[in-house]
Amino acid sequence: MLSVLNMSLLGALGLVAGTLSGLFGIGGGMVIVPGLFYLFGVMGLPEMTLMHLAAGTSMTIMIFTATSSMLSHHLRGNIQWPILWRILPAIAVGVILGKLLANQLNSQWLEGFFGLFLLAVALKLGLGLPTPEQVTAPLKPKWINLVGTVLGFKSGILGIGGGAISVPFLLYSGLSMGQASGTSAAFTLPIAIIGTASCLWLVPPEIGVTGVTGTVYWPAVALVAPFTVLGAPIGAQLSHVIPQAQLKRLFALFLLGLGLRLLGDIVAFA
Repeated sequence: MLSVLNMSLLGALGLVAGTLSGLFGIGGGMVIVPGLFYLFGVMGLPEMTLMHLAAGTSMTIMIFTATSSMLSHHLRGNIQWPILWRILPAIAVGVILGKLLANQLNSQWLEGFFGLFLLAVALKLGLGLPTPEQVTAPLKPKWINLVGTVLGFKSGILGIGGGAISVPFLLYSGLSMGQASGTSAAFTLPIAIIGTASCLWLVPPEIGVTGVTGTVYWPAVALVAPFTVLGAPIGAQLSHVIPQAQLKRLFALFLLGLGLRLLGDIVAFA
């Protein structure tokens, strides 16, 4: 049984992740995965499976947040559906390959990979690196397949969406910012569905925790997912009020500290 404190912390994590997602246009996974990692540790779940459970549970939560986001973008006409259908097979292959590799790694390796990813995102936000200029070059099949595979692989191994890769790629391919954001959001739903299926069926040895199927901890899904959906519109409203430059710097510092903390755990463990 989860304590009232643990349930409250999981709900708060969902609210924070959803708000930041709406505020910055990011996938909530980069907040949810490390948040679940630490909360699962506090809850006494097996130490060697913490990152596997955090990534798998995050994938399932993404189904709810991605559905909400995709519907919103669809109503605004931002999703380029032909691109989604063309890239979907490569994404599926990448997600499955990423999940298969993640199953072979221990929790400390996954923790290290995620820490490095957060540092890279923090650096991009903190330095304000420019997005690619738009061009009118057509999307070549080889680039679609490569980007889709890399996008799916990163998502499969870390349990997060792929906006950090897909949005710049779509911008460079000639889409507007609205179209790039909407189409990238549409990528996230199949990533989450395929990733969740992989977490349920392509699994490491039985973890032996009540409420866990594969690497998905269902009580956390039930508590976090509704609050991410509630938080997203709050973040979207705040994005029109608070200066973006200041917020991005603060969020970059937050990710920097979180990434260094995860890498520090690896050093301490070694």
